[in-house]
Amino acid sequence: MRITERAKQENRAAILKAAAELFAEKGFESTTTRDIARRAGLAAGTMFNYFPSKETMAMSMVNEALLAGIADYHARRSGEEELGEELFLFISCGLRRLQPMHAYIGPVLEKSLSPFQKKSSCMEGSSARESHLATVGAIITGHGRLPPPDFLAVHIYWSLYLGILAFWSRDESPHQNATKAVVDYSLTLFVNLLAPIDPGVAEVLP
Repeated sequence: MRITERAKQENRAAILKAAAELFAEKGFESTTTRDIARRAGLAAGTMFNYFPSKETMAMSMVNEALLAGIADYHARRSGEEELGEELFLFISCGLRRLQPMHAYIGPVLEKSLSPFQKKSSCMEGSSARESHLATVGAIITGHGRLPPPDFLAVHIYWSLYLGILAFWSRDESPHQNATKAVVDYSLTLFVNLLAPIDPGVAEVLP
């Protein structure tokens, strides 16, 4: 019997809900795929039709949270922010959406978004990176700034952002104020690398 699209979505949601609960209760490393399947009420074989690994499940949750953060950023921006302020708002919206995963997100990001990997370990990790960087690029050009050569701008920004995520995942300061300071300082460094677009150059930019 063929499974309906609605049933597929319900199974996927049940798996992610079970994974989130177990990661919070037991930790990411201590949770097994068998634990998740049991909690979701599905056979392990069925679960693997949706997610090949627990890393993929976790990064799916991260990706969905970051996409929600992008939507929050668009809803909250006034259009009057300075470049650094707008980037700060964008990153803050993402961190706020990731907050429910704070207790276990460190190893997830280490496995899926590590800068030491030649490529992301899963499609969800690549999608999270591409969506995030596309928004950052739009913010930069929207403020009339010209980034350094693209590969360099992307590498520097993404390295700073992963450093922010790593710091945030371990930050136990009140209201995570220490992370706010790290974000502010990191963005100051990055923004200072960006030169204003020369009006003559702007005329020939696509």
